[in-house]
Amino acid sequence: MRKSKVETAATRQKIIEVSRTEFRRHGIDGSGLTALMAAAGMTQGGFYKHFSSKAQLVAEATKASVDDQLAKLGALGASGDPGEAFNASVATYLSVQHRDEESGCPYAALGSELARAEEPVKSVAVEGFERTLALLTEQLEAAQPAALMGPASRDQAMLSLCAMMGAMTVARMTEGDALSEEVLAAVRRQLIVEPPSKSSD
Repeated sequence: MRKSKVETAATRQKIIEVSRTEFRRHGIDGSGLTALMAAAGMTQGGFYKHFSSKAQLVAEATKASVDDQLAKLGALGASGDPGEAFNASVATYLSVQHRDEESGCPYAALGSELARAEEPVKSVAVEGFERTLALLTEQLEAAQPAALMGPASRDQAMLSLCAMMGAMTVARMTEGDALSEEVLAAVRRQLIVEPPSKSSD
């Protein structure tokens, strides 16, 4: 029986979600199509009904991970004081919970592989990085409106994002050792910004 468009879309989304987890566990190169489809409860033969290539799947899985991360960090400002959104983003990203997630930030999990990826994948990764940088820049400007504006806020956001990605990579590498949580805590302390009222006292 021919599947409906809704069923086809659901199956495609399932493959993307499963792939996000598998890429986090085994890396892009370490996740073959046979294993990916088996994890989704399907055979490799069904892959090309949904994607033209593995690169297309990697690109869509990367975009989905970025979208989820941005939705999570963006909601921090929407649900509370906008001036505290940046600190909340830092604390959420540099947390043990994020370290242990099966998906999470694609840059911390797959950065070196994304750098070597085919152009469509790399373009999606760069665009996602820019979107994340823009969000952190906006959050920083809300946290310190007088001190950080324009190029200065983008520079600080870029430094913060790169530090967060590096810290998460090391935290995952050292998981099971006390160093893992020490790295997360140390970088959190360095990146958290004080509100204007405190910094001007």
